Amino acid sequence: MNNNPENNPEPEKYRGLSIAALVTGLLGAVAIPQIFRWSSDFHVFDLKTLITKLIIVFILGVGLPLSALICGCIDIRRIKSGLYNRKGRGFSITAIVLGAVFLIPGLFLFAEEVLFNMSAINDLIFKYKQIPSGP
Repeated sequence: MNNNPENNPEPEKYRGLSIAALVTGLLGAVAIPQIFRWSSDFHVFDLKTLITKLIIVFILGVGLPLSALICGCIDIRRIKSGLYNRKGRGFSITAIVLGAVFLIPGLFLFAEEVLFNMSAINDLIFKYKQIPSGP
């Protein structure tokens, strides 16, 4: 049995960054339609649930596609500069496309949530200011 590393080259592995880019891109692609469906059924009754809803919509609708776009661009740049081999390049390109395609609806969804709930935000802030503070 020959244990010489020159005769048994180690197979190239996918890098964590390209995998992370693809996973966040796919999660963003799955999350956007779910957020559209969920946000129409979710009614806000207090400030805590409103803030929670806006944070969830921002993280899932904007954060996931944006992270896919950033991770994919970083990985492609490292491949082009010669720091990494080409393994995982397809993952990164797919993540960039998914991130770019789903970032725009995510931004529109977040803006729609803020604008749609603006009256609720104003009412809740007005009620919050009406609460007496301390004795």
